[in-house]
Order: sequence, then structure tokens, then C-alpha cells
Amino acid sequence: MGIHTNTPNESVQKRKRSRVLPLAAMALLAALASCEAEQKPLTPDILPVRVEAAKLAADDLHASGTGEVKARVASDLSFKVGGKVVSRSVGVGDHVKAGQVLATLDPVEQLADIDSAKASVASEEATLRMAASVLSRRKALTQTGALSQQELDSAQQEFQSAQNDLDAARAKLESANEALIQTELHADADGTITARNVEVGQVVQASTTVFTLAHDGARDAVFNVQESALSGDERPKSITVALVSKPDVKAAATVREISPTLDRSLGTVSVKLSIDNPPAEMTLGSAIIANVVFGREQRISVPWQSLFSKAGEPAVWVVDAGTSSVTLKPITIERYDAAKVIVESGLEPGELVVVDGGQFLRDQQKVSISQEATQ
Repeated sequence: MGIHTNTPNESVQKRKRSRVLPLAAMALLAALASCEAEQKPLTPDILPVRVEAAKLAADDLHASGTGEVKARVASDLSFKVGGKVVSRSVGVGDHVKAGQVLATLDPVEQLADIDSAKASVASEEATLRMAASVLSRRKALTQTGALSQQELDSAQQEFQSAQNDLDAARAKLESANEALIQTELHADADGTITARNVEVGQVVQASTTVFTLAHDGARDAVFNVQESALSGDERPKSITVALVSKPDVKAAATVREISPTLDRSLGTVSVKLSIDNPPAEMTLGSAIIANVVFGREQRISVPWQSLFSKAGEPAVWVVDAGTSSVTLKPITIERYDAAKVIVESGLEPGELVVVDGGQFLRDQQKVSISQEATQ
């Protein structure tokens, strides 16, 4: 069994290696610590946020609603006599002129009445001629003393009765002729047919509505408005109406009529607006929207994304410019618009409101304002 002994040179080399290894380990640890230090943020409690400065801007107090363009004047057209409809010359949407024939009834009954009335007139005329002849003879005989005054008075009464009967027969003939005229339905004004309630072959009664005619001329915008919206004393400063399909087609309007009755099924009241110089595109039946301005005030508004909650109430994060810390500040909201929230109270002009990054904040959190902040 051999025994190995270290030479002096080998012992020296081992001592050198033992010193080198700890030094290398320490250097490696220092490098790793340096890398970790570079990866960690220098200020881990400061979060970047984007803010906007609260500022007053003109805010219109307004309301809106949809309605329909209607004629100022419309009439329901009907026959004054009953009968069977034998022709109809117009339909819904047709423009007609005053006096134009719109529909006719079968006149067979009216023609028969005319023939009967004519025969009655002829008979009464013959009776009157006979009574006149008798009266003339009796007048002559009375003057000679051959007849008494009483017989003359009787002839006078018969003549007057025949005259009255003839007048009645002539009136009946005139009425029969008028009834024949009424078998034709005429437009009472220039306008557009907006409704049709009968068809050819249908039997109608007198005064049954056949057509609805919207007269040419002034146009109204008609709306059904909730009764609660009309309960206040505030009157609109301006009203503008525009087509729903073409919002750029618009015109000024004024309140013309508010119905005194309530539609109980809908809980609404009919409101009519007079359209000033309506554009040609605002045709009858067009869907229309009204924008009503009640007044203008200076208010602060904030974006939707800046809105948070504090104890169940609306609030926003506000940055203290001196300390760069945030506070959740309660606000009172006037109303919600499509792209912003109108603030009634709780914010002052110039305060910095967090609009981006607020979901990571806590009270008194230190923040850094991003370069995109709006001052």
C-alpha cells in the first residue's frame, strides 16, 4: 500500500484555489444583486395616471323626443248619402285638388227619387192650375153677386194649399237632385290623402269616413309627452326639430298647442309644435326629433371612465398637485350624457381629475402624471 504525500508546490496551489473560489462567488452574487436592483422600480409606490383639469363649460339644459310631421289642418271626407261604392279614383299618398272627384256611389236610388219628385211636381202644378181657374171664376161671380164671399174664401184657401203643395214638391225635387250630386265625393281643399277606409263594392252609410285629407299649408310636429315633463313652470328658450333619418335637415319650431286631456293608456299628453318654414324633405308622416333648450349654465363635466364610487355614492379621484397624492372625492351628478357626466357639485375648476389609471389607486396614493395629461 503506497502512501502519497503532498509536495510543497502542491500545497501552495491548493491554498491559492481555496482563496479564488470565495472571491468568484462573491463577485457573482454582487452581479446578481445588481441585476435585481436594475429590474425593481426605484419608487414602487408611485403609479402613473392620466388626468384632466376640471373646468367650467357652457351646458345646455335640454330635452328631446321623437314625433311625427302632420298637417295643421286635416279633414275626414264622407258621403252625405248612403249607397254602394262603384268607383274610387285616389289612394293613400295621392295629392288632390279642391273639387276633384275622389269616389262615387251607385246613383240608382237617387235617380229613382228624382223621377218620383218630378212626377209629384207635375201633379202639383196641374192641381194649382185647376185651383187658380176655380178661384178666377168665383171672383167674377162674387162681383156680380151670384156667389157668396164664403165660397170665394174657400176657393182662395184651395188655391193657397195647392201653391204650398207645389212648393213642397219642388223642394223635394231639389233635395233629390242634391242627393244625386252627393253620390260623388269631392275634395274640399288641395292636399294629400293620408287614409282610406273603403273599397269599391263596399256599402257605406251616410257620414262614414271614406278618406282623410291633409290640407296643404302649415305643418306641425306632433309628440306624445309624459305628463311629468310638463309639470314644471320652466318654458323652453328654443326648439329645433330635425328628421330622424337626416339630422342635418332641421327647422325652428314653437309650441302651438298642448292637449288638455291625458291619454290614460300611455300616460302622455299630445303636444303640437308649429314648424317654421319646414324644408321640403319634412313630408307628411316623417319621423322627427325635437331638441328643446330650457336654459344654459356653466357646469363641470368629467369623462365616464373617471367615475368611481365611495360608500355607494359617485366620486372621482382628485390629485393634489402639491403632494402628488390622490383623494377619492364625492360628487353630485346633474345628469348623464352619452360621452360625459355633468357634475352639479363636488368639484372646483382647476382640480386635477384622474381619467385613466384610477382602478389601481388607494387613498393618499402617490402618483405621477403622464405626459398625456390635459392641463
